[in-house]
Parts: sequence; structure tokens; C-alpha cells
Amino acid sequence: MMLSEGFFRLSAMVGFVIVILVILFGYLFFEPYITGEIITIKVLNKSQFGNEPGKYFVFTEDEVFYNSNNYYQNKENAADLNDKLYPGSSYKVKVVGVYLSWLPRFRNITEILEINGIPVVNNPVKLN
Repeated sequence: MMLSEGFFRLSAMVGFVIVILVILFGYLFFEPYITGEIITIKVLNKSQFGNEPGKYFVFTEDEVFYNSNNYYQNKENAADLNDKLYPGSSYKVKVVGVYLSWLPRFRNITEILEINGIPVVNNPVKLN
């Protein structure tokens, strides 16, 4: 018994779509490990993304960064980081993502390591 040519094409198309979805979600899951980088930036300006809480843009000399809470990057401190960012100051930050100037895809600031050359000390969580 031979499979019809139409059924074979449909099976190939479904298989191709499944492979693409696995690659896409695999990239989202492993993005912090693949694209994580520590860089130095000088903040020129910052702004909130509309009226949405926890979503901010950070404008620097070289590129625009996105400071937002992200489930895949295990980040829930966007508002805290936004309070530490001031225009005119230099920061050493950890960023995740790929910056493509022709596509509105910005790297996300996940952690501030230094402010004007002074290391940032993150207070440990106290358990009662």
C-alpha cells in the first residue's frame, strides 16, 4: 500500500512546522544562556512603555534597551532596575537578547552590576 502524494506533502509540512516550533521555543528557553552578555552603557534617557507597569525603554549612546519583566529570562525586577537608572550615568549591566537595528527587537537589561564604577550590592532575602 503506497501513501498518496498529497498525504506525504501534508505530513512533511506538519513535520516541518513542528521542528520550527521546537527550535523557536527552545531558543526562548535557552536565550539567557545563549545571548547573555555583560556590557557598559551610558544612559541618555529612559521612558515607560505606555501605561503598562514593568515595561521601560532605556536609551543609550549605541542602542535602545528594553527593561521588562520576562518569564523566560526569570526576571521580575524591572521597576527596581528602572529606579536605579538615571540619565547621564554609566552602568555595567547584564543584558539578554539580540539587537537587530532593522527589527524592533531590543535586548533586555536583566541586572545592574555597577553604577559609575561602584559595584551594586544586592541585599539577600531575609527569611523569618
